[in-house]
Amino acid sequence: MNWTAVTDLGDSAVTVPVALAIVAWLLAGRAWGSALAWLSLFGAGSFLVIGTQVAYAGWGIGMQQFDFTGISGHSMSAASVLSVAGYIIGSRISKSAALFAGSVGFCVGVLVGISRVILSDHSPSEVLVGCALGGSIALATIRIIRARPKMVAAPLIFALTILTLVFTLHGHRAPSHRFAIEVALYLSGRSAPFVREAQ
Repeated sequence: MNWTAVTDLGDSAVTVPVALAIVAWLLAGRAWGSALAWLSLFGAGSFLVIGTQVAYAGWGIGMQQFDFTGISGHSMSAASVLSVAGYIIGSRISKSAALFAGSVGFCVGVLVGISRVILSDHSPSEVLVGCALGGSIALATIRIIRARPKMVAAPLIFALTILTLVFTLHGHRAPSHRFAIEVALYLSGRSAPFVREAQ
């Protein structure tokens, strides 16, 4: 399996535009509360990811016993974004289809997390926390969407939009990690970031 291609599905160059497409489609369906909830939850999750990475790079704050230096952003964003996108796509078919499609999205997110470990970009603990956080964000969003049944009027167009974004942006790399490092160095005053010790 091409694990680099898998891991690229979780890059913020892909997931952030898809997350914004979810916001746009919820707004198009006049699901204002759901759109705000999704944007807030995904934003909070992203802030938490960057916060943990900045804390380690700038001050060495982590959990050495678990080889934890920061939440895996790829895992968090893929697990949350793909789950919610899948749920919305399936929601106009049936509740079962929505849950199935959302579950498939989460499984792809987990696969992205596995790829991060295989490629030595993250430790298992960092991926586990990322997937758990992403899954929690997706579950909370889906519960809100189910409680407020206004939904996208054109699920096929939404699905095509998501697929177009993924295929067009796949392989692009956003400078998210570099941004976290630069913030950490600026705030801590260090000239070089803390790095994971060789195992």
